[in-house]
Amino acid sequence: MTDKVHLRAPVKTYDGGWVDVELIVTDNSLIIGKRDIPFREIEDLEDVDVEGVKCIQIKKEGKFVLNLPQNLHQQVFKFIAFNLKADKFAVFFLSYATVGGVVSSNSQWEKGYFSVTDEGFWFLSSKNQKRIPIENLGSVNTDLRNVGGKQRKVLILSHVEKSNVVTSLVLCPESTLEMLESYLQRLFKKHKPSIKLSEDETQILTLIYSGLDFASIENIIGISTDELNNYYDQLVDSGLAKVVKIRKEIELTPLGVNMVDNISKR
Repeated sequence: MTDKVHLRAPVKTYDGGWVDVELIVTDNSLIIGKRDIPFREIEDLEDVDVEGVKCIQIKKEGKFVLNLPQNLHQQVFKFIAFNLKADKFAVFFLSYATVGGVVSSNSQWEKGYFSVTDEGFWFLSSKNQKRIPIENLGSVNTDLRNVGGKQRKVLILSHVEKSNVVTSLVLCPESTLEMLESYLQRLFKKHKPSIKLSEDETQILTLIYSGLDFASIENIIGISTDELNNYYDQLVDSGLAKVVKIRKEIELTPLGVNMVDNISKR
């Protein structure tokens, strides 16, 4: 029996450069040029930027990217997201229940699926297909929340998005809820080895999160520039931080000294 063809379109794949091929989407697979990729073998999926171009990155024994016509990008992304190799559970979910500790007024419960891969989890509905990488997950627990006027046990997921801590809620039968919590806890521990911080490192991490710059933290903690640099290096090495800007220390040349001397005489 021949698979039903849902879409046929010209696309580009990237392998050190763009290559023109044809994409065929069927019930069970993606056919990209001469390559047939069953959905059951696709391990994960995400939107990426390649050389300034929005693309779909597919993980299957490695990763490769597709650049689709703009009007087809979301349609194909949604189709793959709903069909890739993943455990999928029927749920109600509230993504972005809080953002940065503030309750989101625009967030509403949606009926859809909660899908889990080895590297991330998904909120899937007809309108939204949201992927959160496991490394962005902060915590997993359950608690009671008021849902439709009743106290219901929900799964609470905190995760980081654009430097904000976001909380999302999942509602489903309690047996499924407990299984999901256990499953995500195992994934969480697998991807995030335990890290022990000193008192100073904990304080520095908190101050960075508060938005303070290097000089401010240096003054508050009361340590030297070299000491704080060492702490920063340790936070980066442990995966808790990344370098976004390198400070440049300079001293004045004789020309610069003369310039300052002349300015002070004005």
